Amino acid sequence: MNIRLTLRLRRQLVEALRENARLEGEVHSLDGEIADVRAANTELRAEAQVELEWRLDAATAIEQHGIERARLLGRLKQAVDWAAEVDRVNACIAQQNRHLAADNERLRRELAGLTRPVARVIPLQQRGPEAA
Repeated sequence: MNIRLTLRLRRQLVEALRENARLEGEVHSLDGEIADVRAANTELRAEAQVELEWRLDAATAIEQHGIERARLLGRLKQAVDWAAEVDRVNACIAQQNRHLAADNERLRRELAGLTRPVARVIPLQQRGPEAA
């Protein structure tokens, strides 16, 4: 009975050792897979960091462009306001010029009606000796 028990226990031990070797092989294989996954994870983290920095730079650029756009829109509004003011001033000047032109024409006519012919002036040399 001891021999049978010993043989059976030896068989179980051999089977357990085989199973243990198989499991150690699987563990070793899994360790390799875990190392591969960790390396891929590290690479993905580095890529994600680069992507995050790129997106942060893009967001900063977008924000700066928004600020610049607002500044330029303010300057454009100011320029449009100035142009409108210039148009108003030019319209006033044109109206004043029309009034002044009408006044000038009226004064020219009045002056033409008031003026008498001017006597022709003859130089002394042409008048003769008695004029001297």
